[in-house]
Amino acid sequence: MDPTPSYHDLAAWDDLNLLVEPETDIPDDPRQVDPRQPPPELVQLDHFIQELEKRLQSLKLRRAKLLDDRALISRLPPELLSRVFALGVDESFDLLPTLLLVSVSWRNVALTTASLWSYIVLDADWAWRVPAFLRRMRVYLQRSQASKLFIDLDFRQFENPANVETVMVEIGPHLWRCYSFNVSVLDWFRMRQVQEHASGLGPALEDLYLCIDSSESETQEPFSVLSQQCPRLGYVVLEHAPLNCIQVPMPSLRHLHLLRDHRCHSSARIAYPFNELVAIVTSSPLKCLKLRSAVFTLEASEDVFKALPSPKELPDLKDLTFDAVDSGSITLFFEATALPALEILSVNAGEDLQWLMRISLTPSQFPSLRLLDLRNCNFSGPALVPFVRALHRLPQITGLGISSPLTGVVGTRVFDMLAAGPDTLGQWLLPRLEALGLQNCVDISGHELLRVVLARRGAAAPQVANIAFLKVSQCYSMDPDVLERLTSLVDTVRCF
Repeated sequence: MDPTPSYHDLAAWDDLNLLVEPETDIPDDPRQVDPRQPPPELVQLDHFIQELEKRLQSLKLRRAKLLDDRALISRLPPELLSRVFALGVDESFDLLPTLLLVSVSWRNVALTTASLWSYIVLDADWAWRVPAFLRRMRVYLQRSQASKLFIDLDFRQFENPANVETVMVEIGPHLWRCYSFNVSVLDWFRMRQVQEHASGLGPALEDLYLCIDSSESETQEPFSVLSQQCPRLGYVVLEHAPLNCIQVPMPSLRHLHLLRDHRCHSSARIAYPFNELVAIVTSSPLKCLKLRSAVFTLEASEDVFKALPSPKELPDLKDLTFDAVDSGSITLFFEATALPALEILSVNAGEDLQWLMRISLTPSQFPSLRLLDLRNCNFSGPALVPFVRALHRLPQITGLGISSPLTGVVGTRVFDMLAAGPDTLGQWLLPRLEALGLQNCVDISGHELLRVVLARRGAAAPQVANIAFLKVSQCYSMDPDVLERLTSLVDTVRCF
């Protein structure tokens, strides 16, 4: 079951740099710094301590052996132990070699548990050990028997295309049982090598991740990596890969993530034909759509150019994210679609709020919208006017997230508006607001949040909700005393 968007999803942009506090070296004990010859009594004590430490170590080993001999886990039946191993390896692929070394009984259980050998991962550690990886892969393919396969192949480490060919020849016949296929390549030539041996991919496929290195040219003609229908495919990520790569029916698609490069934000964008995107999202029961560093291209025959365009309904879409997408492209998407189930909208589009005005003018087209997560917006000066006007027309919003404001600071004006009542604004701004999330806002001290919390708790109007959730991350100017007061007033406060 797909998780329902919650207040914890606000102000949670995962690419923002987290500041790590530097480690503090423990100073040396000044009593240990002495160039003189130690006295005989001290030498004797050191020798006695060493003997005691050896004795203590021996006793610890003896104790550990006694615990091992009577450990309950050693009495678990093999089928239950096998399940425990499967859960552990699913969390960490590197656990399997350790399990094989614990004991003979554990090794025998691991060797006979086919699912433990179903994870095939090619990463940078194997870049210069291709023959060793091939031997390892053959063993895994054999011992996994008919288990579903998790395959993660990062071919960007291979300078020689022949290595890509060698790996795909070995693994190609087994792709019919692959449920998760992740592949990264340097260029279209290597992706073609993957495609030529991936004809069996599809019937069992549930997750797909395709990445073509962004440093390569975009002039080559793209092609579809998939050739079979994918009835179970529910999760797709395309990194610097066009929509042509997935030109097959995907009746179970729930999550689609399109981006240019997950490693960094830049001014570069990847272009997607708008009609192709709409065709994909309307033909699948999509619940989550995320676009990053993208721009739409249009043809003259697009429906949006008609005098009375008919929006395409996406009845299941609940979570929509535009990260580093221009305001015009976002507005275009809202013009061409109807989103009756949309619950959370996350946008990073700069200070142009054309898209927000478009939503606020037709709130009936977004009846389920509850969470609005904003990044890189301007909350000072004249830019605040259209923002507040738009929020006045969206009274159904219950959660607001603010991250990395464009000018570096949020200021106090927006919080003054949230704390002001009918005497100042004529009506409450976002009267149903229950949650506030803030991320990477250097000027937030907590006093502005406290004013909002107190104002809404003291509101006489019954339709004004209390603030019940506060999330503050990477806001290093928070006043500890104010934070303590907020914790006593608000049901849930998260500060990190």
